[in-house]
Amino acid sequence: AQAQLESPIMRPVLSLALCLCCCALAECQRRRVEELPRLLFRPNFTQYSGYLTSSSGSGGSRRLFYWLVESSHVDAATAPLVLWMNGGPGCSSVGGLLMTNGPFLANDRAELERNDFAWNRLANVLYIDSPSGVGLSEPGPTDPTELNDNATTRLNLGALLHFYSLFPEYRGRAFYIAGESYAGIYIPLLASAIIEGGHRPGLINLKGIAVGNGLHVPFDRSAFEASRRALTDALGASLGRTKIYSVKVQNNSMRTLNPYNIVQPCYYEEDVSGYPCLNSTALVSYLNDKAAQAALGLNDTVAREYSICHKSVFHAYKQLKRDVLEDFVRMANHSVLVLLYHGALDYLFPVGITQQLLERLPPDPDPLSSQDVWLYCLNEPGYGLQIGGVQRSYLGGRIKYRTVIGAGHSVATDRPEIGLQLLQDFLATSASDARFESCPTEKAESASIAANAAEQPSARIAIAALCICALGFRDRI
Repeated sequence: AQAQLESPIMRPVLSLALCLCCCALAECQRRRVEELPRLLFRPNFTQYSGYLTSSSGSGGSRRLFYWLVESSHVDAATAPLVLWMNGGPGCSSVGGLLMTNGPFLANDRAELERNDFAWNRLANVLYIDSPSGVGLSEPGPTDPTELNDNATTRLNLGALLHFYSLFPEYRGRAFYIAGESYAGIYIPLLASAIIEGGHRPGLINLKGIAVGNGLHVPFDRSAFEASRRALTDALGASLGRTKIYSVKVQNNSMRTLNPYNIVQPCYYEEDVSGYPCLNSTALVSYLNDKAAQAALGLNDTVAREYSICHKSVFHAYKQLKRDVLEDFVRMANHSVLVLLYHGALDYLFPVGITQQLLERLPPDPDPLSSQDVWLYCLNEPGYGLQIGGVQRSYLGGRIKYRTVIGAGHSVATDRPEIGLQLLQDFLATSASDARFESCPTEKAESASIAANAAEQPSARIAIAALCICALGFRDRI
């Protein structure tokens, strides 16, 4: 116990109580969002926003912005809690709320429309802007040593503990961490800190983690190039046969090639954000609006200009060259389910990155050795059983891997119906809860589709799916 208290992760957390003493003065209290400007529908769920106080360990408290949206279709009093994290490092999780899987989507007029595939249909979802200075969180540290993986882990754990002090009804509730991109580092480190800290299930009841298109290992340029060549060769061959386009991908083509999804057009305006192909104009406009900031309870005495990704944090952040496979294995050994999913059209982090990591684990023996596709089906009008991608499992099913056809770097943005299905399957697997089961009466059809698909080599299935998607026939799959 003494060793736990003296660990580098836990030491700063012990000062959390001291940080919380400032909360009454700093308006860190639980705060309900009553009304949002330019919201085009009336929400049927409760939401809260404000600040969580934490410390990264080098002295002083930090205030991270949070936004909690409770479940709209499952009883919020019993629904699990999902923490969503965007990556970067230095990108805003609140941006994910308004662009990816939250209940609101910002349109071109900076209005908030309903997202029919919001993740809060199935769970209570918590978004935290981290580390300090990112998104709507208060300005970051002047000490650059605070901007690294270890300091961010301490900061995130402290913020999470503060959340449980503000919302005691979530203590002991099933808890999951999900995210994408550099959250492939954030998430396993936070989950390991929870396990190493000995937090009892009565407080943080960690059930699983899910990472989409994550960076999990030191970046291997050779693996990147191998994935890029395989992908562009498949696309070039397909497009060449149809005599529609001629595709030649070179290193200097990144200005016009969308690195987040190679078959989508690239939005590029240097004077807007400087991030190629990332059109965040609408949500940036909304979150910089004074009325919106007031509705969210932002401290109006602190000058801020919201951007979806903070360049100074990105450039100052020390990305520790750490392989997180051991963290995934540790979680699996503690009965924490690990889901790694990957959009197949991602140029930024190609599928080879995740495959490279998992090749070091022996795959589970499959009763149907050739059955390697997964199917998606939502209980929504117009959606039936369809092939979602290929899948593998490891360590007795405690680590699962899925590719997603037709999606790029952000699965829930490109294929929102599949993103929600992934969450639904994930919660059903880890919780064995009938509320999250999908298509329970179509198992025979599911087996038939999978068996037919399995007659072809998995590589041929994957490449064919990519080529069909590239030609714009995504909905036929």
